[in-house]
This record gives sequence, structure tokens and C-alpha cells, in this order.
Amino acid sequence: MINEFGYCSLDYGVAYSRDSGVITCRATNKYGTDHTSATLIVKDEKSLVEESQLPEGRRGLQRIEELERMAHEGALPAVALDQKEKQKPEIVLVPEPARVLEGETARFRCRVTGYPMPKVNWYLNGQLIRKSKRFRLRYDGIYYLDIVDYEAVYTCEAKNDYGVATTSASLSVESEENQYFQY
Repeated sequence: MINEFGYCSLDYGVAYSRDSGVITCRATNKYGTDHTSATLIVKDEKSLVEESQLPEGRRGLQRIEELERMAHEGALPAVALDQKEKQKPEIVLVPEPARVLEGETARFRCRVTGYPMPKVNWYLNGQLIRKSKRFRLRYDGIYYLDIVDYEAVYTCEAKNDYGVATTSASLSVESEENQYFQY
């Protein structure tokens, strides 16, 4: 669930038929309570197999997730390390400057290469950005930084044992009033 600036949302990454039912959002403060409800109906897909197809079941899936995490952190076993040539980080998709209206979400994207896989961090004024109501960090092969309402220059840093690569992009936030009076 995401709750930012009075706006709440409940996002399902994947919904199954067992998730069907009445979803209620309740807001409470010292003056009272209000709520709203909606019905979620998820049709059963007979061809969808929810159980692991791996020979070792869930244990095998956990092992794969562990190997993926280790690969992302650059900590694969020595056998795997020798199979790839060591490479310093390189930023191959550079975040571009963004301009948004007040209240809108801005997104910076950054894609990096390097071996072992570089650790990627985002910075604001030299300070490490952590996930919060104002900042969302996501990775799906590309590193994303979503920002709500914070004008500044943002820096993306990729680092491994063989080097460091950095890039920066600025975010401009315009008020809606200024939007209407520009010539």
C-alpha cells in the first residue's frame, strides 16, 4: 500500500482467485472515521500453475533467488567469477533532466554494466537516497528513482571492485500557476 500526500493506493502485483472479495479503505483521525469499499473479482485461470515446477519445489526456487541476489551483489561463487571478464562499471542509459508539474511524479532511469555487477545508489546533495514516501527505488534490469515534488540535481553512482561511474540529472518542478502565465 502506498500513502502519499493524502492519496492512498493498494496495488496488487499479481492477483489470484483467492484474492477475490470486498476491499475496504478506512481513514481515521481524531475527528472520526470514513471508509469506502470495492469488490475485487479475480477469475480463476485454469491454465495458471501457482506451484513451483522445479524438481526441488520451493527449496529450489529459494536457491535460484539466492543465486540471483548473489549475482546482483557481485558475490557469485569463484567458479562463476572466472567465467566472465572483470569490467569496471559503465552507465549505458543516462538519466535525462526532467520537468514536472507540482504534485506529479518524476522518474529517472539508469542502466549500468560491469562485472561483478556494480552496486547502484542514488544521491541527493551527496546524501544517499533511501526508499520513503517521497522517493521510490526500483530495479528490473534498469534502476529507477521516482520522486514526488523535490527539485534538485540527482546523482546515480555504480560501483564495483574495478571502478566507479557516476551521472547526474536535474529535476525542475513547476507550479500550476506558473504554467498558465508562461508566454
